[in-house]
Amino acid sequence: MSNKQLIAGAQVYVTSNFSSDGIEQLRSLGFDVEFDPIEERDGRMPPAVLQQRLDDVDIFISGFEGVPASVMDAASSLKLLACPRGGPEASVDIEAATARDIPVLYAPGRNAETVADHTFGLLLAATRNIAQAHHRLQMGEYTGEPQTDAAAGGEREDVTWGIGSDSPYVTLRGPELNSRTLGIVGFSRIGRRVAKRAREGFNMNVIAYDPFVDHVEMEPFGVEKINDITELCAQSDVVSLHAAVAPSSRGMIGTEEFAAMPDDAYFVNTARAALIQDGALISALKTNEIQGAAVDVYSQEPIHRDHPLLSMDDVVTTPHIASAAQEVIDRHSALIVQDISSIICGDDPMHVVNPQTLSSFEPAQLLTAGES
Repeated sequence: MSNKQLIAGAQVYVTSNFSSDGIEQLRSLGFDVEFDPIEERDGRMPPAVLQQRLDDVDIFISGFEGVPASVMDAASSLKLLACPRGGPEASVDIEAATARDIPVLYAPGRNAETVADHTFGLLLAATRNIAQAHHRLQMGEYTGEPQTDAAAGGEREDVTWGIGSDSPYVTLRGPELNSRTLGIVGFSRIGRRVAKRAREGFNMNVIAYDPFVDHVEMEPFGVEKINDITELCAQSDVVSLHAAVAPSSRGMIGTEEFAAMPDDAYFVNTARAALIQDGALISALKTNEIQGAAVDVYSQEPIHRDHPLLSMDDVVTTPHIASAAQEVIDRHSALIVQDISSIICGDDPMHVVNPQTLSSFEPAQLLTAGES
């Protein structure tokens, strides 16, 4: 094993979305930084192109570019990888990096607040028919010549959209969230923030299923642990997914779980579509086993224009944007810069997937050019 040092003038190539402050901080550390964000290109860089591009690069910060073993082998100067996502294995071959003594930094929790916000945005849009109301107005429904109806009497007049059986007040009526039960599947960083919003903001009761989190860890959040996922579904007015995809969680929500949910319950998924058995959600909606759903992720992306979910009035959809906020970029940039700073100062970084590789770095301060 050869020792490594990151000296001043080391080449840093950044294809991830990154904050301007983060880029400047990297430069202030003495690095030569090239910023080539994926948002300003046509998409991911092919591995063959990336191999050439990483020649003489010491640190590669990649958000979505795939980094297999072949790319690492071609990048003879590569000393450090950073993938500012919660799950770097989606882009980086962690086993290959570890075998080559290349630390892989990542940014857990970077999007927790943002996804929790989006989860509740979807939930409110579904339960209170906000998205459907907007769509119907755009299509010309509920529109007409303005009328003032003094239905309230006295000095106050109500301006109404009609009070008949086909009025929006009737056809778009939905439940409030107060005192309803939210069932969280996966008590992750995101799941915990969703629980906090549910309890403190909407006065909801919160239960959670997560075989890897003890009930003692849930209690400070006011959350009751449920040991059986089907039982959680049976007790919930809303089921929201926040688990990671793993062999044990893939397809964890299926026909049995949807059948257990109350027929006026709602289902929200801002995690991954692989957590649901193929066809189970569409079947539950078509057979009225649940009241509605709100979805940000799909088994194939982008979603096909003829996908059944897009034609269902009881479904709210968004195009995988739950983490699309500037604050997420600012947060992951700060986490990555801080961990790189720690490494060059001889300290252990906070967020590294393969810490056993850190011994390949000499515990020395960042060297200035010409020092030895």
